[in-house]
Amino acid sequence: MARTAVQSADLQSLQILNWVPRERMNLLSRHMTELLLGKGEVLYRPGQPAKQLFCVLEGSVGLSLLGSKGNYLRLAVIERGEFFGISALVSGWRRVSRAMTLRESRVGTIDAKLFVSEICAMPWGTFTAVMHTTIKPLLLLSLRRALFLVEDLPDRVALALWEFAGHPNAVTSKGLLPAALTHEELAAVVGAWRPRVSLALK
Repeated sequence: MARTAVQSADLQSLQILNWVPRERMNLLSRHMTELLLGKGEVLYRPGQPAKQLFCVLEGSVGLSLLGSKGNYLRLAVIERGEFFGISALVSGWRRVSRAMTLRESRVGTIDAKLFVSEICAMPWGTFTAVMHTTIKPLLLLSLRRALFLVEDLPDRVALALWEFAGHPNAVTSKGLLPAALTHEELAAVVGAWRPRVSLALK
């Protein structure tokens, strides 16, 4: 993996960055590092701290989710001009997917906190508070749906129960799950027939 500086012209050619003023575009160029990657190189793996944002300058990157049985599910293919690694925008999060190049690629990377505070000109504390309030629940929902594609039914039921147990209301009631969480409701959450959910619970 070779590292070099990102040219401002490369960034200016990306339509997704049209909102960035010229002076901040030059700042972004100075702070973003370009990674020259061969096919099959991994940028991050599940469990690693999420600190950096990434942008594909050339090539393509596959995002895959690791299941409990060791199998990977391809969630998305990121192409030129697209950002990924957005879990870095939620303070304290770790990576939940694997990012791996699908062919020779050039990828720009920048510290997420620096991107928000310097390029977006937003206080990091304010931004992360908004993310925790609005975007984090959506990211958790997307993650759960993705996990349900890669896990079998007993694991999906376990994940759903874990989520309910971690809800603030359950924490307040010392782990007591809500009475509304019937086998039928749990079946609706995990996308399965109620008899199969009852069997999985046993």
